[in-house]
Amino acid sequence: MFLFFVGKTNAVIAEILLCLPPDEPEHLVRAALVCKPWLRIICDPGFRRSYRDFHGAPPLLGLLHRRMVIQGDPPARFSSTTSMSEFPHPGSDGRRTRPLDCRHGRVLIHMLPGFLVWDPVTGDQHHLPPEPEEIDWLIYSAAVLYAADGCDHLDCHGGPFRIVFAATHECKYIIVASVYSSETGEWSSPVCLDNTCEIYARHIREARAQGLLGRFYTPYLQPRRGALVGDAVYFTVRWGNAINRQV
Repeated sequence: MFLFFVGKTNAVIAEILLCLPPDEPEHLVRAALVCKPWLRIICDPGFRRSYRDFHGAPPLLGLLHRRMVIQGDPPARFSSTTSMSEFPHPGSDGRRTRPLDCRHGRVLIHMLPGFLVWDPVTGDQHHLPPEPEEIDWLIYSAAVLYAADGCDHLDCHGGPFRIVFAATHECKYIIVASVYSSETGEWSSPVCLDNTCEIYARHIREARAQGLLGRFYTPYLQPRRGALVGDAVYFTVRWGNAINRQV
């Protein structure tokens, strides 16, 4: 009878805790500090799933950016949109860095050279080697995504991931791309988008026909965040925002 009472009480408490608003994570943290039974309830994977289902899409907790300053190099920080205070991200150690993407619970930061994949919730950090030497980039973009099949992307902490890196070549009128896998720890052999691709060749012809810098038009892959649609990542290319797909 005592065990039944305890179990029923925990169920009632869990229902109450579900009502805590998700836009202020500190509420759950403070509730977890009340006592061990509440901590066990909040840490239970079933509670986390129910919390997500109850509140829907998670709120925006903050953003990574570099403030504009007149002189010097501004520190890269995590700017909070909640009551949580701002703090430097792991890449802000004096090196040149550039936040590139944030998806599936991970942040991708270009460390120049190399990359950092950071989980701001658990604090896990994965330092990646630079992109392949064959990619002599002029301008670039990249995306991070969870690599496990069948995931709903609601709790992707600790699983495998991939990095898609795409860039306009420094000296050639081509776009090159490579994929890094955390499971193999290696970059794939670069693939090339050039005039052998009819769609790409037509894009170049149409851009030059419009008089965009004449015959010197360069297909700049725009340094914008890529869009993940299904199993493909899409980037945009200069002039008319043509779309470059990386599967």
